[in-house]
Amino acid sequence: MVHLLETKKLTKVFGDFTANKDVDFWCDEGKVTSLLGENGAGKTTLMNTIYGLYQPDGGEIVFDGKAVHFKSPRDAIACEIQMVHQHFMLIDEFTVAENVVMGNEPVKRGLFHTKEARRRVLEISDAYHFGIDPALRVSDLSVGEKQKVEIIKALYHGARLLILDEPTAVLTPQETEGLFQVIRRLKSSGKSIIIITHKLHETMEIADEIFVLRHGVMGGHVKKEETDPYKLTCMMVDHQPREFKKETLMPGETALHIEELDYVREDGSKALDCLSLDVHSREIYGIAGIEGNGQLELLEVISGILKGWTGQLEVLGEDISGRTTRQIVESGAAFIHSDRMERGLLLGQDAAMNAALGNQYSDLVTSKHKIDYKKIDRMLEEIFEKYQVSPRNKALPLKNFSGGNQQKMIIGREFYRNPRLAVIAHPTRGVDIGVCEIIHESILELKRQGAAILLITADFDELFRLSDRIGVIYEGHMVTEDIAEAFTPTKLGFYMGGGRENED
Repeated sequence: MVHLLETKKLTKVFGDFTANKDVDFWCDEGKVTSLLGENGAGKTTLMNTIYGLYQPDGGEIVFDGKAVHFKSPRDAIACEIQMVHQHFMLIDEFTVAENVVMGNEPVKRGLFHTKEARRRVLEISDAYHFGIDPALRVSDLSVGEKQKVEIIKALYHGARLLILDEPTAVLTPQETEGLFQVIRRLKSSGKSIIIITHKLHETMEIADEIFVLRHGVMGGHVKKEETDPYKLTCMMVDHQPREFKKETLMPGETALHIEELDYVREDGSKALDCLSLDVHSREIYGIAGIEGNGQLELLEVISGILKGWTGQLEVLGEDISGRTTRQIVESGAAFIHSDRMERGLLLGQDAAMNAALGNQYSDLVTSKHKIDYKKIDRMLEEIFEKYQVSPRNKALPLKNFSGGNQQKMIIGREFYRNPRLAVIAHPTRGVDIGVCEIIHESILELKRQGAAILLITADFDELFRLSDRIGVIYEGHMVTEDIAEAFTPTKLGFYMGGGRENED
């Protein structure tokens, strides 16, 4: 059988690191093919190599029965291959039509023909039911709408094969379903689609064929009807996944009290708008919301990074107005920021220095007001052992650790002091399933020890797996809150998009 696209023993190397090794992959005409794998498995590298962004170091690429060598994306596009990247490549100040036709603009009397450009874009939009107005500025569109513009752009420039890189990463459930409807219509029209993803349930919903990439090597290929999420997980991680049972404990005293919290950004927009919530000991309170709706500011206000807020904010029974981050941490709080590079680690420093970070004034790593390196060694040994950190080298700079091991170092360090309140943002973003299991278990263990946990995450699986209660934040305001079991992904997505209780 001749496949539309096929790679044979494809290899891609970066220095001493082999990102893809002898990868055999294919997709067929009019099919949806999922490339599944953990973060860092080499999925995007493989597709970037196919698309001409990287040059292969071994093997070959065959398209429509002929061996091809794409020196750049221009060559791939000439063969009617288009790729929609995870980070959109649109100009916010331009209209939808201007973005779509860029590079192949209709011209009249030597000038850009706006009316014709909009007609062409509208024709594609209507054909696939995108519902996008070509005259709108991209800056006025939602994330889901911007993604549709990227797909329209790919179709306008001639896409027989469309590669989508983590297309649902920042979409609400409703936007995800809208995307899947578009994909089904594209498939019905004869287009071929490759979806790069690590989300099992979405793969099972939309794919015809599934390839699993593991550590840069092809771990397996199955048809959707021949597998299930459990089997795919085993293929991805090469071990039996853990069973997690969420324990509902009796909540204790209020560890975090927020009432009518307001914070205005430097540009004058409201990041937090009359936000109120309480988190109790022995519970995990999950914050859901599309990113950019005040979650980052909420963490940074609670941790003392941001000043100038108004309202009432108590951490472990104490008003934190005017208090520093150090004072808040010393009262028994821990904070894990979403950006581990910027807020969590000193990448140029060794593991020992990073273990002491934030603890340098406590008796956990000091004796008689001096750094006690024996205490740091004991701390590191415990973190290395408990969180399976690799390599177990205290003198190695953190920049030489993988992203997953960096994250385990942060979690281990912050939980080592047994905080009574932990505010955690995106704890498993960018880590693989094995690391995810370790981090989730450590969060549940902290809850069992009596801590209160505020969990900020964009991962629905994580949210439902860990949370006892969930609050939905939209434009800095708490839209609704309830026990986790009261929500479904669809209901959660409704509120994340700004829906109100009486509209549900």
